[in-house]
Amino acid sequence: MDRLDRIAADVLGIGLRPAQRRALTALTGHGDTLAVLPTGSGKSAIYQVGGLALGGLTVVVSPLIALQRDQMRSMEARGTVRAVMLNSAQHHAERAAALAELDGGRADFLMLGPEQLANAETMAAVAGSPRPITLVAVDEAHLVSEWGHDFRPEYLRLADVVERAGRPPVLALTATAAPPVQADITRQLRMRDPQVIVADFDRPNISLAVRRARHDLPEDRAIDDRTVEVVLAHDGPALVYALSHARCESLAARLRLDAYRAQPYHAGLPAARRAGIQDAFFAGRLDVVVATSAFGMGIDKPDVRTVVHAGVPGSLDEYYQEIGRAGRDGKPASAVLVYDPRTVRIPRLLAAKSKLGEATVHAVIDAIEAATGRITVKELAGASGAGRPSVSRVVDELLELGLVRPDGNDAVLAAPMGDAFRQVTAAGDRRQAILRSRIEAARGYAESTHCRRADLLGYFGERYDPPCGSCDNDHHAAAAPPHHAAHHAVAVPPRRAAAAPGSTRVRHRLWGPGTILSRDDHELVVAFDSVGYRHLTAASLTNGLLTTE
Repeated sequence: MDRLDRIAADVLGIGLRPAQRRALTALTGHGDTLAVLPTGSGKSAIYQVGGLALGGLTVVVSPLIALQRDQMRSMEARGTVRAVMLNSAQHHAERAAALAELDGGRADFLMLGPEQLANAETMAAVAGSPRPITLVAVDEAHLVSEWGHDFRPEYLRLADVVERAGRPPVLALTATAAPPVQADITRQLRMRDPQVIVADFDRPNISLAVRRARHDLPEDRAIDDRTVEVVLAHDGPALVYALSHARCESLAARLRLDAYRAQPYHAGLPAARRAGIQDAFFAGRLDVVVATSAFGMGIDKPDVRTVVHAGVPGSLDEYYQEIGRAGRDGKPASAVLVYDPRTVRIPRLLAAKSKLGEATVHAVIDAIEAATGRITVKELAGASGAGRPSVSRVVDELLELGLVRPDGNDAVLAAPMGDAFRQVTAAGDRRQAILRSRIEAARGYAESTHCRRADLLGYFGERYDPPCGSCDNDHHAAAAPPHHAAHHAVAVPPRRAAAAPGSTRVRHRLWGPGTILSRDDHELVVAFDSVGYRHLTAASLTNGLLTTE
C-alpha cells in the first residue's frame, strides 16, 4: 500500500479512502475485482492508481463522454499521465490523433466509449498497441447486467475484448449492484475468481420519506401538486426526477410560478440547452432541475439538499443511485418519493415496450440463415424489413447466447440458427419478468410500513437493524400514542433485518435458484435467477416450496 499511496499522492494529489484501499489491494494483489462503491466515493481513482501501479496501458470503458473528458483533464492536469479517448462524438482529426498516440505507445490510459467495442479499427488498434494492456476497467459496470437498471447490450462484447487483449486483470466499478447484479456482472465479464468489494450502502445523512398524492384529483395534477408542496417544504438546491418529458416541463413551469429558478432537463431538449442547464445548476444559477433519469450519471454537485421523485421509478437500483446525488458534502439532506399508485403503469409500459416482437425475431433469424459468411446489422435491416435498432437488439441477444460470432463494425458471421427463436424469446421473457419484478420492488418500498432504510438496504442484501430514526415510518411510530403504538406493533409485521449479501441460496419448486435478500418472521424477499424479485411468506421455507441449497 505504500507504493499505491505514493502514486495517489504524487500523481493524482489525493489520499486514498478505506474502500479505495480495499479495492486496490484486491486488484493489485489478486486480480479480477468488482468494486461496488456509493456514488461520490472516488471510483475513478481506483483504476487510475491501479493502472499506474500495474504499468502498461489501462483501457477504461465508460458510457459517458462528458465524464471521459473530465477524467482525462484531471489526469493530464499534473503533466505526468498520458490519456487519450476514442468515442463516437469525435471529429476525424481528433480520432486520428488518438490512434497515433496509441500506435506510438505514448498513452497510459485509453478512455473508450462502449460503442467502440464493435468498431474493427478501434479493436485492431487496441490489440496492436505496442504497450501491453495491463488492466481493463469497466465503469458503470451494472450496464452489463440484465438485472441492472440500464442494461446496455453493447457491453456484452467486453469479455471478448478482454480475451483479445491477452486476458489482463479486469476491474468492474459501479455504484449500485444488488447481489443478483453483482453475480451477473462477474459472469458476463467472465471474471476469474473475482474479489467483490462492497462498501456500506447506507447514507445516514439522507432522510427518507414517501408522500402520497391525493387520489381524488386527476393523476397529473395530483403528482404536480404534491411534488411542488414537497419542494417548498425542503431546502435547496433540489433535484426533481419525473417519469416523462411532459412532467418535467409542467413541474418546472409550476415551480417558476413559486419564484424558483427552475428548468426541465430531458432527452427531448437540444444538447446545447441541456449542457447550459447543467452548467447553470452547478454554478448555483438554478434552484431546481426537473429531470428524467437522463440527468444523473457523473453528476457531482456536493450541496444538493433535496432529491424528489415525482412518481415511482423503474427500480430501487435507479432510485438509490438518484437519491445518492443528495448530501455528498456530508451535511443533512432529504430524499422524498411522491407516490401515486396510478403512476406505476408508466415504468410497466416502458418495460413492455422493450420486449422484442416475435415477427422481428423471426425475420432477423431468417435473414442470418439466408446469408453466407459475414453480414452487417445494416444489411440485416434491409433483408428483414425491420428497423435497425430492433435488428441490433436481436443481434445482441444472439451474441449473448453464443449463436453468432462478432466480426467487427456491427457485423456477425452467419451460422445455422437451430432453435434460436425459442432461445431468444425465452431470454426476452426472462428479462421481462426481471423488469416487472424490479418495478414491483419499487412499489413495495413506496407502500412499506417498515423502516425505509432497512427495506432499501435489504434490497441490496445489506443488513440494517431498524429503526433508523430518520425515515417517515420511524417518525410516525415514535410519535404514535402509547396505546396506538402497542396496537401498531401487533398489527404490523416486525421490521425487517436484511440478511448478509449472498448469505442464503434457495431453490423454488417452479422458479429455480435464488438468493434471500431479506427476511422477517412473516416475509421473505428473494431474488430468483429466472423471474427476478419475489415476496414470499416465511412459511415457504417450511412447507417445501423453498429449499436451501
